[in-house]
Amino acid sequence: MEFYHGTTLRSARGIIENGFRPRGGAIWFTNHWNYAKNRAEHKARRKHDRPVVFQTQLAPEDLRNHLGPGKIHLRGGIIAINEYLSIQLLQSNFFELLAYPAALSQWINRQLGLYSHNGVSQNHWGIVRLAHWMDNRMRSGTGSRIDWQEFFTKGKQWLPGFFDKMPFNPEVLPIQHLQNDTIVVRVLYPDTPEESRQPTKMDEDSIKAIVDISEQNPKRRIRGLQSLEKIGTEELFDWCVLQLEDESVDVVCNALRIMQRCDDGYTAPLLPYARSQDKRIRAGALAVLAKHDADDPERWFERGLKDAAACVRMEVARLLPLLDRIEHQDLFDIARHDPNSAVKRSAKKRH
Repeated sequence: MEFYHGTTLRSARGIIENGFRPRGGAIWFTNHWNYAKNRAEHKARRKHDRPVVFQTQLAPEDLRNHLGPGKIHLRGGIIAINEYLSIQLLQSNFFELLAYPAALSQWINRQLGLYSHNGVSQNHWGIVRLAHWMDNRMRSGTGSRIDWQEFFTKGKQWLPGFFDKMPFNPEVLPIQHLQNDTIVVRVLYPDTPEESRQPTKMDEDSIKAIVDISEQNPKRRIRGLQSLEKIGTEELFDWCVLQLEDESVDVVCNALRIMQRCDDGYTAPLLPYARSQDKRIRAGALAVLAKHDADDPERWFERGLKDAAACVRMEVARLLPLLDRIEHQDLFDIARHDPNSAVKRSAKKRH
């Protein structure tokens, strides 16, 4: 089954060099490309970088059997893997990625059927020089004019022992053009665990919280998510998304409340819940969208403030102090004329 991982160009280079490493307790994949792209764009805006999506094949049950219990959390098309995963770069004409010694050496070895022990090293002076030349072209804004012929000419100049052996010419390279900034990789399941290290108190607390999230008792699942919030897990919003498919309404509402408190978030997974028949879930989802939709928050504020259920209007109205009162006077007017006194009070609050 195809899965996707949304990230930034800078992080993508690190993944190509070092593989996927759990951050905030897990590595995140989804089987929806648009969802991964949305997540990548959110990260890119926050870090002033370029969005990139990794595509790979994952068999969740095989992976669960390989890694053992407690390493995989799968729900609603989202999979969280609490384990280091190395990768193999399958194809890329994505010069921004090849302009990096680790990726460039891996790509050349792949074309020649070599491995790291008998191929070209990322520290080879020719690799370093070719990657540096490509990177300079990217930074100067002329990267779009690098073509395969020019790339091969430089490669044969600085790495003749490898480029002269390539069994094809640059005009007929059997490498697909990647669409939508998607990089295709193969995840390599680890045969042996990484070198053990002394776990920190934060590691132990995170593991305990993740175990709680997998428990049968809804109260334990709520407690697990609250523990991750207390720890300050970097991927807290993603852990909350994973709980949106929970069968317990209390668990879902707890996740939505925590998402409102997150500093960063993205909107794609929330859209179906904004139409929920359950007013508690609808209230939480509309409030999260109102806070985290950077492009059109007014849409969600207006929708929430005009909802038939008072609890929905109250939940969204609580966030009104985040808006500029003059710029969004119409939204404040809606709340000020609401029949519910709590909603009216929210319209009068200041920062």
